[in-house]
Amino acid sequence: MRMKKWYLVSVAVCAFLMTVCGQKQAAADPKQSVENEAADKFKDRESTDLGLFKVYYPDSWKYDEENMQKEDGYARVTFFDGETREDSQCEIRISAESEGAYSFRENLDSYGVELKDFADGKMETLSIGNAEYTVIPMNDSGSFFYQYRHEPSGISYTIHTDIGQDDAQVKELLEGIWLELKDEGLKDAPWPWEGEPFQPVLTQQMAGSYTIVPEYIPFEEPQGIFEIMDHKFYKQGNQIFHLLENQLEIYEYSADGMKYVSSMELEDEYEYISAAPDGMLYLSQGIFEVIGVKDGQKALQTTVTGDLTMHPSGEWGISFWVNSDTQKITNQNGNLTSEPWILTGLNDDASRQGPFSMLDDVEISEQHILVAGNIAAEDDNKKIIVYDHDGNQLLELGGADISDPDKLGSITGMAETENGFVAIDGNMRGIQFWDKEGVHVGTIRAKDIFGTDYPWLEDMQLLDDGSILILATQKRADESASELMLFRLTGF
Repeated sequence: MRMKKWYLVSVAVCAFLMTVCGQKQAAADPKQSVENEAADKFKDRESTDLGLFKVYYPDSWKYDEENMQKEDGYARVTFFDGETREDSQCEIRISAESEGAYSFRENLDSYGVELKDFADGKMETLSIGNAEYTVIPMNDSGSFFYQYRHEPSGISYTIHTDIGQDDAQVKELLEGIWLELKDEGLKDAPWPWEGEPFQPVLTQQMAGSYTIVPEYIPFEEPQGIFEIMDHKFYKQGNQIFHLLENQLEIYEYSADGMKYVSSMELEDEYEYISAAPDGMLYLSQGIFEVIGVKDGQKALQTTVTGDLTMHPSGEWGISFWVNSDTQKITNQNGNLTSEPWILTGLNDDASRQGPFSMLDDVEISEQHILVAGNIAAEDDNKKIIVYDHDGNQLLELGGADISDPDKLGSITGMAETENGFVAIDGNMRGIQFWDKEGVHVGTIRAKDIFGTDYPWLEDMQLLDDGSILILATQKRADESASELMLFRLTGF
């Protein structure tokens, strides 16, 4: 009897304790606490729940129900201040996305954010709802970006407004944006300067009967970057000029590596670089004018448009860009003049002159002009055509069938060597070799010769000693950044 009473008392006590513990656990649940706080604070407002965040909005705002999204790991909605979105004066776009730290930082970098300043908390911040956002400067566009990264859940939040938060109506809506901050125990990748630089594993490879020997030319400081497909370089004397958008960096080159010398900020963004023996660097923007840079400063303004590649003499060159008409450029005592070259009307079947519908690259050697691009009559199959300096077609390089070993994807660099022709293919991640008669000699995969995983081959240059420099980018294993690397090849 005594045992039975003790059992009943024990059961009652346990039940009471479980109830109390449950109440304490519920009260400590951060999500529930946040929801209650927001609901109490904005009890007079309507709300919409996007899963990853909830918006308590005043009557003066409406949202686009047709284009909102609510999915696992992604949500977005647009609010506007007019009767309809079309007649509104202001829009506020809110989004949340589950993504890795690499993707988040890549976006920050594309906005021009200095990641070190972001990491060190040196940027302006703004409290919105239950989170502290970083204010992303948008130059003079009049737009405002606010970014918040919740590391424990791997969710990135972005708010974009046409008008800044100083506007009373905008501020009123922003304060009602509340995030679901669920701790999933995730941890972001290291920052680029804290990450592990990629270490290539070099292996000699055969291309036909040639043994291609790779050499790694490291930067003095590891180059953890997020931009790919946009890097160009040119070696002149013992200097390497590295072009990326509006930055021209100069490095001192040696077999032991590259030492940073200086950097020049350009007035605009540029995508292509070539040079003349007198030290003039020609920087191209594509559809806009080419400029000349010499001795670390702008030295020439031209009326030439397109991406300009020069003959080794510096006396003439070819300008090209996607499907624009090509131009032959002549250097007359430092002044560049242009006239139509043989490839015109690329985007018009009726007026097209030459086989190309689109161009990837043009390279001029001592003897020939190499042109890479899409062949209109072959359903835009990629080819490299070799011309003499008078514009007569001599050779055609590249396979026609997907199974051909020299099937081309996106040519990002070409050269004529003592024994034939070499090209790097960004899409195929490979290096192609042909002999002087245009017969395919062999293909080397970047992963085999450099020990990379899935690199982008950015640019290449033939040096006076017959060796080839190749610039490549490869994502690091720890995803802290991508690695910018330079390799030298000999043997062909």
